[in-house]
Amino acid sequence: MGQSHLRESAPRRVGICSAGVPRELLWAVGCLPVRMFPTAAKPTPAEAYLPRNFCSLTRLLLASYLEGEAPPLDAVVFTDEDDATRRLHDVWSTCVNIPVWGFLEVPRSGGLHAVRRFAGLLARLATEVAEHTDRPLTPARLRVAIELFNQQRRLLTALRQRWLDGRLPTPAYRRLRRMALTDAPESANDALQAALDAADHDTTASQLAGGDSAPLRILLLAELAAPASLVRQIESNGSRVVGEVSDLDELSVNAPVSSDGDRVEEMLTALAEAYLNQPPGPRLRAVSQRIAYVTHLAEQRAAHAVICAYSKFCDLYLAEYPVLRTELERVNRPVLLLELEDDALSGQHRTRVEAFLEMVRASEPSH
Repeated sequence: MGQSHLRESAPRRVGICSAGVPRELLWAVGCLPVRMFPTAAKPTPAEAYLPRNFCSLTRLLLASYLEGEAPPLDAVVFTDEDDATRRLHDVWSTCVNIPVWGFLEVPRSGGLHAVRRFAGLLARLATEVAEHTDRPLTPARLRVAIELFNQQRRLLTALRQRWLDGRLPTPAYRRLRRMALTDAPESANDALQAALDAADHDTTASQLAGGDSAPLRILLLAELAAPASLVRQIESNGSRVVGEVSDLDELSVNAPVSSDGDRVEEMLTALAEAYLNQPPGPRLRAVSQRIAYVTHLAEQRAAHAVICAYSKFCDLYLAEYPVLRTELERVNRPVLLLELEDDALSGQHRTRVEAFLEMVRASEPSH
């Protein structure tokens, strides 16, 4: 009786493993987009399907869902981001008992033709997913979804600034970032707003101070997220993480997307443009943009050094590393590369991090 839209079924939980999938689009067609995080301690269960010299993050994700210990999903959507993701899609389709509802091609550039093509691909994905949810894409639903995630972007941007100002502890900030990628956007936004209000009213919060000398400022680079054990070691050492270029942080929180227009096509074009022009990951045709972005961020955050925490055998990230390191060292930012088998640091990794921080500290006049 005019209120049938209020009785729509609960969102279906759809896993994504790329920052290139617009979460607004999935929400608008009746899905809760859930960023997939590995839960397996070791990638061993995946070695029957993927070779041991394959990207360890990809193997960990597969192992997590083969073991059945990861959070439940109704379906997944994959992208063609890199060879590892494409191969994961192939294996998943055969070996994991969670259906694939879409495979999104993501152009490697942000030009006009790429935006138009991506908008068309988003429309196709929306149609494919809506066949499973019985909730077709409409202008009203897409506008509501865009505005909801725009609110989330504004809140996360404000919380990041509170964290950089020293008014929000690093563990709390990381927890909030992850929650935003896994929980329903309305409840997540309520929690983000509450955290922001608490940070603004906490008069006891410490500012960035390091006693007699300022702490070392470290910029982290990772794929999905830097290991919590690495962040703890850096900050327990008296240093300070001042940014994380990963899907969980700098590559995930973007500028607001326009929700203007009366047609789905207009809003899909705005989504396509925003997602293709977000801060660049190490995509094949964006190496120069990626280097420029990371270098600028290191200078903007006054980072003394950079630590790259990449998964072992991750070709896309490791291929860019020599060029990235050369450019960062050219602007006097020492770089440490850690190749990780799982989401924890080994004893050798810890020793290397400690030695690196001491080396950087000794080379800084103020330290």
